[in-house]
Amino acid sequence: MSDVIDESTVKLAKTTLNRKIYWDDLTEGEQFSYGHYQVTAHEIIEFATRYDPMEFHVDPEKAKVSPIGALCASGIHTLGIMQRLTFDNIYVNWHIVAGRELRKCQFRLPVLVNDCLTVNMTIVKLSEDTRIDRGNAALTFDVKNAKGKTVLEVEGEIVLQRTPSV
Repeated sequence: MSDVIDESTVKLAKTTLNRKIYWDDLTEGEQFSYGHYQVTAHEIIEFATRYDPMEFHVDPEKAKVSPIGALCASGIHTLGIMQRLTFDNIYVNWHIVAGRELRKCQFRLPVLVNDCLTVNMTIVKLSEDTRIDRGNAALTFDVKNAKGKTVLEVEGEIVLQRTPSV
């Protein structure tokens, strides 16, 4: 056997390994864990000032006397971080058509300054779409802080392209 590597084989292998994922490539029960996102006070205040200006999101002093007792991220901000981590680590590699539905979104714990968030995503169910070139994926997301505590749970569904017919 020769130790010489054919460059065209290497490129083909890399292309095959790095190709984007279609709906048909997914498996029910498949799980993904990804991301490390540290939330800063500046980011919490900046986001909340624009989109959710509750005092405990925008004013560190008033946040200290709130029921939570500290500056915390807006739930919508946390959802946005989950989406960004999912895009950067998963969706960038998938043939996504669109989001279809958010069925459930539960904010379990506040996201505090310097919390580091990670995401666990599970493909719960795959179903064919009414269009033959698309499929649906029901997903669950569990966003955790660095202590392993769930801060956000989301159920939703996305639409993906199916593998094109030859």
